[in-house]
Amino acid sequence: MARRRTARKVMPVTPVRTTIESMTHDGRGVAHVDGKAVFIDEGLPGEELEFVYTDIRKDYAEGRVVNLLSRSEFRVDAECPHYSMCGGCSFQHVDSAKQIQIKQELLEEQFKRIGKLDIPQVWEALDGPHWGYRRKARMGVKYVAKKGRVLVGFREKRQPYLAEIESCKVMHPRVGMNLMVLSEMIGGLTIKDKIPQIEVAIGDDDCVLSIRVMEPPTQEDKERMRQFAHQLGMSICLQPKGPDTIVPIDGEPEVMPTYALPEHDIVFKFRPAMFTQVNYEINRLMVNRVIEALHLTQDDHVLDLFCGLGNFTLPMARRAGHVTGIEGDLPLIK
Repeated sequence: MARRRTARKVMPVTPVRTTIESMTHDGRGVAHVDGKAVFIDEGLPGEELEFVYTDIRKDYAEGRVVNLLSRSEFRVDAECPHYSMCGGCSFQHVDSAKQIQIKQELLEEQFKRIGKLDIPQVWEALDGPHWGYRRKARMGVKYVAKKGRVLVGFREKRQPYLAEIESCKVMHPRVGMNLMVLSEMIGGLTIKDKIPQIEVAIGDDDCVLSIRVMEPPTQEDKERMRQFAHQLGMSICLQPKGPDTIVPIDGEPEVMPTYALPEHDIVFKFRPAMFTQVNYEINRLMVNRVIEALHLTQDDHVLDLFCGLGNFTLPMARRAGHVTGIEGDLPLIK
C-alpha cells in the first residue's frame, strides 16, 4: 500500500512585528507571539524587528529577521560572507566580548534551572582568538552535479543541505582558507560522489585530513590526493569504514599530530579521529587555571573522570602524588 504523502506546511509570508526578550545557546533570539515562543535567527535582546516564520510547531515556532526596527548596541556585522546561510557559526552577529558574557549567563541559568545549583562565585571567562582557532572539525562533502562542483564545509542553518561556502574564518587557515582548492581536488577524483565527509585534525605543526571513502579510490585518485597534500604541506588519510580504519595513502608515512603544554613540559600525540579541544590557546589557559586553583602537592590523590588522552591528567601528575585517569575509549588511553 502506498504511503500517503504529508502535505507541506505553507508558512505565512506577512512579516510579524515583535521584540526579542532573550537568547538561546545557539544564538537565536527568543520572543513570544500570541503566547507562543518564537526562536528567531540573529535576533538580539531588546531589538524590535519584523520577522517571517520558517517553521510552526504546536509548542513553538521559528523565524528569521527581515527588518530591524531597532539595533542592539551589541550587534556587529558578521565578518564571514557566508554567515547568514552557513550553520557552522551562530554568534558572529554579536560583539565578541558580549558573546562570552551571553554564553556564561546561559550556563549559569542552566545550572540553576536544570541542576538546581546556585553558583556563588564565577571565575572570569577565559578569552582567546575569535578567528582561525578551530583545529578539529568534521566537514561534510557533497558532489552537486547541477552546480558542477564539490561542496566542502558545513550544513546550512537548520537544513540538511551543505552550505555553498568558499572559506571559513573560524577554521584554522591551513584548511579554512583552502576549501576551494580542496573542493577542486576532490572534484577531479573518480569517486567524487562517494565521499561524504572529511575529518580535520590540525596539531601545533601537522595537518591531517582523513577522507571518508565509500568506494576504493583508483591509483590515479591516490596520486592526485598525494600531490595535493604535498603542495599544501598536509597529510591525507583514507577512511573506508569506522574511525579505526583510518590509514595514510599507500606509501605515505603515518603522521601523528601533536599539541604541547609548554608550561608543563608535555607533548600529546593523537590520531585524527581522537577527541582533543578545538581551541589550543583556550585549552592551555584552562589547564593552567586548573593547576593554579588546585594547589596540588605530593600528598594529593586526584581522580580525573572522562580523562581522554590525559589533557588534565598528565599536567596534574607533574605535581600530585597520585592521579587516576578514568576513560572508556581504549585508543585514547593507549
